[in-house]
Parts: sequence; structure tokens; C-alpha cells
Amino acid sequence: MRPSTKFLLVEDDRNDLRLVQEVFRRGNHCQLSAVEDGQEAMEYLLGKGEFRNRTQHPFPHVILLDLKMPRVDGFEFLRWLRHEAPPDLRLLPVIVMSSSDHPRDIRRAYELGVNSYLIKPIEWAEFQARMEALNIFWAQHVETPGTSA
Repeated sequence: MRPSTKFLLVEDDRNDLRLVQEVFRRGNHCQLSAVEDGQEAMEYLLGKGEFRNRTQHPFPHVILLDLKMPRVDGFEFLRWLRHEAPPDLRLLPVIVMSSSDHPRDIRRAYELGVNSYLIKPIEWAEFQARMEALNIFWAQHVETPGTSA
């Protein structure tokens, strides 16, 4: 049996966090951990501080990343992940999930190495359907690179 796919959600909006958690809970295909910004995401991936215990904070297979966040935003996090993080971490798939549909943001995210870019739908039903599809796709159809982290 295939192990459960683990997602790390990097999201500062509590409403969006709650909505994603609800879909993942009902989907039963993937596990979801969450942090509030890019700084916490770096600490999580490196297993620093409160994130040392990998039983409580499992290493993710996929990152869901918001762009507009305090401290370290999504663009800064992507730059760190793709160019400064330990080599194994650089392979982690990243899906940007942003409310921005601005072509400049989309282009910049891809230039920084994002694997896909999703625009957050405003309607709950569409948001739910998109998250469910994402959950199934990554849990049942995609192989991710292993890491030694």
C-alpha cells in the first residue's frame, strides 16, 4: 500500500487554513501540516525548534504555498528553497495557492521554481473541488522525490 502523502501548507490566512484543513480531513487521502509564513516553513523543513519531532511534524512530500505573508513571503521562501536550502530540500514540489491572478506574480513564481500555480477560487464549492482534486492527484497519481531529511 502506498504511504499517505504529506502536505505542508504555508498560509497566514486563518480562514483559508480552516477551509483547506476541512477538505483534507474529509478527503482522507493525504496528511496536512500547516505553518503561518515562510520563516516557519524554513524552520519546519530544517527540523528546527518546535519542529524537531518528525512524528509530530512529519516531513512533507508536497508544499502548498501562499505568496502574500508577513516576515518571509512566498517569493522569498521559494528563493531560499530552490537556491539556499540543503540540496535534498530543493527537490520538493511546490504548489502556489494564491488569490493573485496578476501575470507578474505568476511569472515570478515560475521563475523561482514553483511546480504549479493555482488561483484561490472565491466560491466555496469551487475551492473545495479544487482542493479535493489536488488531494487525490497527489495521493494517487504522483511520485515525489525522496529526501534524506
